[in-house]
Amino acid sequence: MEENNLTRRGFLGGAAVASAVAAFGLAGCAPSVASSNSKEGAETKQPGSSEVADWLGEAPVIDESKVVENVDCEVLVIGAGTAGWFAAASAAENGAKVLLIEKGGSGNNVRSSALGAVGTKLQKEQGIEIDKQAILNDFARYAQSHVDLHLFRNWLENSGEAIDWYTDLLTANGMEVQLEWATPPDTFYLHWPIAHGTNGLDYGEREGQAAGIIEEYIKSFDGCDVRFSCPMVCLITDESNKVVGAYASPDDDQYVRINASKGVVVATGGYAQNKEMYGALQPERLSALGSFDAFPSCTGDGIKALLWAGAQMEETHTSMTWNRCIVRNDTEVGNPYETMADYGYFFMGSQPFLYVKHDGTRFMNESAPFDFAPAAASKFPKGQRFWHEIWDADWKADVDRFHTYGCATLTYREGADHDAYPGMLDDWIGPEMEEFVEAGLIQKADTLEELAEKLEITDVDAFLATCERYNELYDKGMDEDYGKESYRLSQLRTPPFYGAKNCGITLCTLDGVRVNDDLHPFDAEGNVIEGVYVVGNDQGGFYSYMYPNTLVGVNAGRSATMGRMVGKALAAM
Repeated sequence: MEENNLTRRGFLGGAAVASAVAAFGLAGCAPSVASSNSKEGAETKQPGSSEVADWLGEAPVIDESKVVENVDCEVLVIGAGTAGWFAAASAAENGAKVLLIEKGGSGNNVRSSALGAVGTKLQKEQGIEIDKQAILNDFARYAQSHVDLHLFRNWLENSGEAIDWYTDLLTANGMEVQLEWATPPDTFYLHWPIAHGTNGLDYGEREGQAAGIIEEYIKSFDGCDVRFSCPMVCLITDESNKVVGAYASPDDDQYVRINASKGVVVATGGYAQNKEMYGALQPERLSALGSFDAFPSCTGDGIKALLWAGAQMEETHTSMTWNRCIVRNDTEVGNPYETMADYGYFFMGSQPFLYVKHDGTRFMNESAPFDFAPAAASKFPKGQRFWHEIWDADWKADVDRFHTYGCATLTYREGADHDAYPGMLDDWIGPEMEEFVEAGLIQKADTLEELAEKLEITDVDAFLATCERYNELYDKGMDEDYGKESYRLSQLRTPPFYGAKNCGITLCTLDGVRVNDDLHPFDAEGNVIEGVYVVGNDQGGFYSYMYPNTLVGVNAGRSATMGRMVGKALAAM
């Protein structure tokens, strides 16, 4: 999702590639390879703490006698996710000798549901022109400006070119990229038509298919390769603390030394699957979670390696958290690593039905972005950091009327999310709902009072009063209490009635290492660490507090965009 402009000015406006390389800080001689790692990173403190972070640990000391292979390349990309695939592909097609390494047995694929972009061919075909200043300020408002808006502008000005490239590549290989352009009308939380999703195979297959296409594309260039089951251990720095490569360990007691003459790209996907790291940095968010939907390989490896090399972690810690996790009545919310195998991923959780606290009272506009509910729940009393979603037998008509957007879309319409198809409520959502009832993850009752008892709501009278008030608001066609759009109100009058114990599910972490406009990390004194670039969910400064899903696909889009930008710039050195 970016244009082909690579300079700092090019990121933000429209400069040429040649001047971009110089401004991007990529001109100069190939680095010399040092024999030792920086020890400064071992002193890195956890933000807000005077103690060394337990989750960080000591920088590993590599026994050179156990190095069984030396590999020379020009560009090393660490992590085969969306950002890494785009970085490696752009570097390869622009003439660099690229090695992409991934610790898993396969890559983490390219996000299928949406890659957010502005200025693409598909948008132009629909006559869509995004007001760049409006979308920038909408984004800044969600973050309360605790972000580096230069990074957002990097995405904004360059995403169109990146996704056009991706669209062309996939089209040439038998896959289709579609734009979701039918945004819901008159929403308080404005939705933007920027989502570009892949179509073709079943959802679970096409993400891998898209990654496979990019993998073969990378390997089609001479001197370029992809290695799986090759986890990075740490970065290699020279005497000036410039990053010149990395150590990897395909086997437990052996190492590969990879020397990168042009630069290293870190794109390992954040730290959602690192229990100690997540618990230390995001305890409040953790307290309202039921599970994680992050890739297993996202354990903070890239961020830790950068910190060992002296980089700074940003102080504001953020996750992408959805409202789709349902758990049993006796499941304690806030232990997601322990309860990961026993929950339901329920797409209905993102529908704006009635939400109530455990005492039966309503607490929010249910049409808000996905992570508003788990964020609110994190402020509830300990042991009650969840909510109940309530709906009745007329739910199919309600869902169609709600006109939800992005991956929350459950009914087909022209220009809707590419995963929607006619009959999906009958074929998928309805049967799945009844399976969850049988499994004890959804409660079903003939009366609202019985439903309250099955959900173990603490104040049945308050719950019944809440439902009566909600029916009253539906009849009025106006949400006088929380301001939800009138067409997203529903009534609770037709049995059977349904309810679930809902909580958050985190897809990925969004905080990371602080970077400058050129995507270099800073050291503790604010100096640039040369030779290394940070993209994707290892990169800090793009988000604070939440993920605004109303900008559908902006995270996968910024990962793809900045990966492509860095790859092109490195190749041009």
